[in-house]
Amino acid sequence: MKKMNTKEMIIDSIKYSLKGKKDFIFFGFLLWSISFSIYITNEYSILGIILFIPISIFLFIEGGYIATIIENTLFGSDNHPKFKNIKNLIWRGIKELLILLVYSTIPIIILIIAIFEIIIFSDDISTLILLIIFIFSLFFSLVIMQSAIIHYEYKHSKLRTAFEIKTILKKLKNMGFSNLISSFSLLLLFTLIIQPILSDISENMHPLILIIMSFTILPFLTVFSARFTGLIGRYHFKED
Repeated sequence: MKKMNTKEMIIDSIKYSLKGKKDFIFFGFLLWSISFSIYITNEYSILGIILFIPISIFLFIEGGYIATIIENTLFGSDNHPKFKNIKNLIWRGIKELLILLVYSTIPIIILIIAIFEIIIFSDDISTLILLIIFIFSLFFSLVIMQSAIIHYEYKHSKLRTAFEIKTILKKLKNMGFSNLISSFSLLLLFTLIIQPILSDISENMHPLILIIMSFTILPFLTVFSARFTGLIGRYHFKED
């Protein structure tokens, strides 16, 4: 199989994100439902209790659909998955959330230590050291987390495989430093900076602008990130 470089993976992900108009529209409707529900909750706090369950379900469906895109891409599919078996999508979304929570614990613990260090000691040098450690641990944890999701999808969503750390680290090593840095840095830029910022902005915008963003920019970025993750796995994170 011919390998793709990072530029080719970006182009492929853009083309893929513009395919599957019906599924793209449905996914846009799902993202709009999430954003609009959060917008309503911010305006009327009491509705947050009522909308908590629907928002959670929509988020799990979103996570499950993203997982399906990643898995299908890993195994060579270039078509958008269909929105079917919603129960399975919800379950996959829940498992994705569990993986994210587990792999987020290390940087969170270091961040808490850094905050206490600032409050109690106010030592500039030690605080700076902790901040540097936090940044590196955050990047490392996020790379491991994304790699775990790729490995987990390769194993057809068997939850325990997401925590086969030794195997995951071996595959990261086999990727090569340049592929690792270029691929995951771009992926984290989209998933941790661009997407959250635009999502947060959309939730506080006029409903009309929210609709436009939810049916265009947000689904494009989400599908792009999922496709790009799958391509990392397909071309640079091969199974034995």
